[in-house]
Amino acid sequence: MSCGGCAGFYYCDRAHQEMHWSYFDHHESCERTKKQVARTQELREDIFSAFDWGRLSTEMIDENVHTRCTLLEKLGVHNANEYRRECPCHAKTPFGKLPPVADTRCPPGEDPVTSWSRGLDEANWQVYKLMTWLRQRDPNSIDDCVRELRKHLPENWDVMMSCRLKALVEQQDGPFKIPEFAPKYPTPITLHTAATIDYAVRRFRRRSSDASPECVIVDVLGAEKEVDQLKQTIIALHWLHYIDLLVAGRPRGVHPDKPQLHLNLIGPEVPFDAYDDSTRIYPVTMQMYNGLYHEVKRTIWDHSHAYARRNFRHSPHRLVFMPNAGIAAFTSWEPTLKMLVNEFGAVVIITDYTEEAANMGLKELKKMVLREKAAARWNFLEVQVNPYRQPVSCKGADNAMPSYANGFIFGMIPSDFTYRDGDEKRDEVQVVDCSSA
Repeated sequence: MSCGGCAGFYYCDRAHQEMHWSYFDHHESCERTKKQVARTQELREDIFSAFDWGRLSTEMIDENVHTRCTLLEKLGVHNANEYRRECPCHAKTPFGKLPPVADTRCPPGEDPVTSWSRGLDEANWQVYKLMTWLRQRDPNSIDDCVRELRKHLPENWDVMMSCRLKALVEQQDGPFKIPEFAPKYPTPITLHTAATIDYAVRRFRRRSSDASPECVIVDVLGAEKEVDQLKQTIIALHWLHYIDLLVAGRPRGVHPDKPQLHLNLIGPEVPFDAYDDSTRIYPVTMQMYNGLYHEVKRTIWDHSHAYARRNFRHSPHRLVFMPNAGIAAFTSWEPTLKMLVNEFGAVVIITDYTEEAANMGLKELKKMVLREKAAARWNFLEVQVNPYRQPVSCKGADNAMPSYANGFIFGMIPSDFTYRDGDEKRDEVQVVDCSSA
C-alpha cells in the first residue's frame, strides 16, 4: 500500500503508515512529497535528450524492466573497470580493493596501496597524453567550443556532452583518444561526481586579487566508490578544468605548469592514507585520507597549505563536497558539521539521492547553525536539482520519489563570500531566517 496523499511512500501495513504519518512527521511533508513525485517525468526528459541510452537507463529501471546489472550488461560495461561499483556484484569487496581486470601486470592479491599507486600512475599517463595533445593544438581548434560556453548556456548533460566535451570528442588525434566521452557511451554513469565537482567549483569560487594562478582544494567527505573510479575522475576533471580556465580568460600557459585543482578523498571507507609526494606536476592532483573529517582535518590542512605555498601566491580556495551524504539520517555527521559551522569559512556543498532527503538535510544544517549561534556567518544554498546527477535512476524500496546519485544539491556559503565575477550574491543563495528551521 502507498500514501493516499502523495503516493510517494510504500507501507507494508496500516500501522506502519500511521507511524510514518505521526511519529516521523509525514503529515508535514506529504504535500511537498506529492510535488516531488509529480516531477518524475520532468527529470527523466533531461536524460532522454542527452544520451542515446537515456530512456533505457531511467524509464526501464523505474518500471522494473532492468536491474542495475542487466542495464550495465545491455550497455556492455557490466563488471568492467570503474563500472564494477555501479551494481551489487562487488558490494562485499572493500573500497579500494577490487581485483584487477584484464591487467597481467597486477597479480591477484597485490597490496592495495600498490594497486592504488598503479591506478594513479595510469591516470597520470593518460593526463600526460592529454596535456601533450592540448599543447599541440592550434588555439583556434577549440575556440568555437569556448566561445559557445561564454554565452552562459544551460547547465545540463546535453550541453556538457554536445559543447563542453565536444572538442575532446571530435578533435582527438595522435595517441590520446577517449571516444567514450560521446553521448552514445555510458561514461557519465561514473563521471557524475567529477562533473558535479567541476560545476560546484565554477559556481562557488572566490575572486582573486590579481591574475596569478588560483588553487582550488576540494575535500570530498565520505568518499567510497570514488576511490575505485579515480582514473576516469582525474582525466575528466583535467579536461573540464582546462576548459574552465579558457572560459575565464586565463592565459594559455597557466594550465599545464601548475596544479590548479587538488582533491582530498576522505572517509572511514577510504582504505588507507595515500600521499603523492612525487615531483610530477599536473593540473589535477589528489590525496587520500582514512578517517572522519573532524578527526583528520588538521593533517589535511597542513598538507594542503604546504602544497599551496609551494605553488601559489594566495591561500587556496576551499570547497567541502559531501556526496550523497544523508546528513539527516546519519548522526555520525554531527561532529563534522559542527566543526564546519564553527571553525572555518569553506563553501560546503552537499548532495543527496532524493529531494525530500535534501530538504531534511538542509533543515538539519540550519538547526546546527542556530544551535551554534553562527547564523551571521552563513547563507544557504536552497535545495535544487543537480544538472549533473548520475543519469541512472535509483529505484527506492520504500518510496516512489525521483532518486539519483548526486541528485539534489544544497549547502551553506560564508556570508562574506565574494564571487569570482565580483557579485556579492547569486540568486540561488539565500539569506535564511534560521529561526524557521
